[in-house]
Amino acid sequence: MVLLAMGLWLGQHPPLRLRVPMLLFTTFSAVGLLASAGAWTAAPAQPVLVVIALCMALSVAVSARPPVWVRWPGVALAALAVGLDSGVDPGPPLAAVATALAGTWISLSLCALNFSYYTSLCPQKKWAHIGVRVAGSWIAAICLLLLAFSFRG
Repeated sequence: MVLLAMGLWLGQHPPLRLRVPMLLFTTFSAVGLLASAGAWTAAPAQPVLVVIALCMALSVAVSARPPVWVRWPGVALAALAVGLDSGVDPGPPLAAVATALAGTWISLSLCALNFSYYTSLCPQKKWAHIGVRVAGSWIAAICLLLLAFSFRG
């Protein structure tokens, strides 16, 4: 949910400038993945991930264009949270853990890049831009439902 919302958020307003956001994403997701392999950190609670996705999805739904000082920390926070949540258990041998973390890191980075790139192609057509905004509103609705269920009891 976070990756999709972030990809829509970054790619919604061309021209697409992903050098700094992807550098932030790859760095902070790697930090989160490495920290998750250690015993001193725990995965963030589900509501934290849902709130991050909700904020980004609402921004997509209203077609807001946040300034850079909001976008870059948002990407870093999302990457850190996803990295912490995507860790592996440190039970197997170190080589297996390192391989799993590397594969997860590459997959997360490629997903974020692809979602952003393909979303940036949509605003060239008015109907596709509306479709991106509708997708953002659906993600926001799903996040609100997840938050309601998580606080239910």
